[in-house]
Amino acid sequence: MKKLLCMLLSIAMLLSLCAGAMAEEGNYKIAILTGTTSQGEEEFRAAERAKAADPDHIITDTYPDSFMAEMETTVSKIVAFGSDPDVKAIVMCQGVPGAKAGFDRLKEMGRDDILTIVGTPQEDPAVISAASDIVMYADEIKQGDTIMEKCAEWGVEVFIHYSFPRHMAMELIVGRHDLLAANAEALGIEFVDVTAPDPTAEAGASASQQFILEDVPQQMEKYAGKKVAFFTTNCSMQEPLQTAILTQPNAYYPQPCCPSPYHAFPAVLGLDQLEAGGDDEDALRQIAAKLQEYDAVGRYSTWPAPVAMSIIDIGVAYAEAYIKGEITERNDSEALNALFTEKLGGATIENYTNADGETLDNYYTILLEPVDFADYLEPAAE
Repeated sequence: MKKLLCMLLSIAMLLSLCAGAMAEEGNYKIAILTGTTSQGEEEFRAAERAKAADPDHIITDTYPDSFMAEMETTVSKIVAFGSDPDVKAIVMCQGVPGAKAGFDRLKEMGRDDILTIVGTPQEDPAVISAASDIVMYADEIKQGDTIMEKCAEWGVEVFIHYSFPRHMAMELIVGRHDLLAANAEALGIEFVDVTAPDPTAEAGASASQQFILEDVPQQMEKYAGKKVAFFTTNCSMQEPLQTAILTQPNAYYPQPCCPSPYHAFPAVLGLDQLEAGGDDEDALRQIAAKLQEYDAVGRYSTWPAPVAMSIIDIGVAYAEAYIKGEITERNDSEALNALFTEKLGGATIENYTNADGETLDNYYTILLEPVDFADYLEPAAE
């Protein structure tokens, strides 16, 4: 019996050493699952860029645009990754419904060795943090402070909040909405909820986009003479919202839902040469110059770095270090914070605490200060 036990231990040690050697030799894959360009271009481009930089180790796929109706397809994409024995980590951003079910299915397959990292989750924090090793999200709730502070700085009198029932069932979006409303009341700003069509519904994103293009001028007519700020919780609505605001001198845009210099700004302003993941400061300068042409520099803001892309970059870097044994814990907060500092200097990183007072130690929120585009204008020639 002792000989058998020793033999089994020796085999286990050998297998462990072989696995480590395989990782060092490069026989591993990191899978990235994102939306398509219509639902989240930045995530798609970040995955595309990661694959181009390391095609031997990165594989990618997308979940369907109508992910609410095709949840099983999302699950099947995760299962397909898990069916490849070389896949050692999955980075998913955005974490649309189906993420938890997919990760549960991996465990049922015996692939609980796969490190799972989720960005911008759409499932309840307690649910997704229990299913995934690491969760990362822009600090939705505290944006209720930073967004309204920017509006107060601009002298905004009315705040229009576009969303739809599916988003307003999500814990962090509701938390941001409620803080926005409370801050608006404290500042004497009229807070207006407007229900827009859900882009995942049968009519699709085009119906939501058309609604925004038509509703903004109507709201400006309704509140004629007042400064009106607009915000929407959905990625696919950012481009029409920025477009509709651009030529309305009393309309303001405090930030995209996923704050970034690249979220809709290049397409709206004709800056197609701007590539997400490039020089962020240069991108901000080019955006500021274009906004100045529309006399809109003081009516737009965003964050100084692309948070969604950064989540994927950080997730991939963490996964690679974990696979190679440089990080030994599935959730190493010190290692993760070091990656945040390297990628997003000046960001505030905290663990999320829910309404019940429970702090989720693997759920990380990210907060950056909004930019003033006037700071990025080139000095006037003398």
